[in-house]
Amino acid sequence: MTEYITLYLPKSKKEIKIEISLPRHYNKTTLLDSVYFLDGQNAFKDAHAAFNRSIRATKYMGYMAYITNRKLLGIAIHNAGSEMGRINEYTPFKITNAASSEWEAQDLNICHNFCDDFIHVIIPYIEKKYPSSKTRFIYGSSLAAMTAIYLGYKYDAFQGIGAFSTATFLCKEAVNQFLEESFKPEVKLFLYVGKKESSDGSYDQKLYYNTSLELCEYAKKKKGKVRLVVSDSGVHSESTWEYQLLDFLSFMYFDDIIYRC
Repeated sequence: MTEYITLYLPKSKKEIKIEISLPRHYNKTTLLDSVYFLDGQNAFKDAHAAFNRSIRATKYMGYMAYITNRKLLGIAIHNAGSEMGRINEYTPFKITNAASSEWEAQDLNICHNFCDDFIHVIIPYIEKKYPSSKTRFIYGSSLAAMTAIYLGYKYDAFQGIGAFSTATFLCKEAVNQFLEESFKPEVKLFLYVGKKESSDGSYDQKLYYNTSLELCEYAKKKKGKVRLVVSDSGVHSESTWEYQLLDFLSFMYFDDIIYRC
């Protein structure tokens, strides 16, 4: 079952749309684990997705709930909608490797306000409305993968991060400094990347791969709980990311990937 809500974010000074995927046989006495999805319009239904293709997360949450005997709540937070709106909302560091001169107008305060609202408004609202186990994971792809990493390590809110095709090469030095200051080895980090990724033709296909490899090596060096999955044929799209969702969820609940798509 899917519910739809709008929520006002006071620091961001705007309303956001949220889709809630409730587990089967949900009742208010059962504690729910939470999976938060950035770019939420692309999470559950193709009809809502920006490019008519979602990651179809509900069926993978359902399967993971079955094998873990847990109940999973999916919280899909829609993004700002426009290209520049999304860049501002999902980039917590100053971009130094921009694909367009328009990106130079980036406003860091927008992302920082959104992240503050995420932690202090969105999560408390969800956990007041639905019975929560306090086990929380966060998923993001591309630009939103960087936001997921930021939220996962900046705050004590999440037990695990799914960073798919992360675009941290946009602001590499700032990300490295952030990790040195904020990395939490106890927070699980699942990384996925394809070797044929180029989001808009502006970047060569090695950037996403090299970025994910570097993040994995850093986490290993810091004794973090990390797993990297690489697809030789993977491209930069929801249709590719879908097939790694079960790997992500498996790693969140176990110390290994128990299922291969």
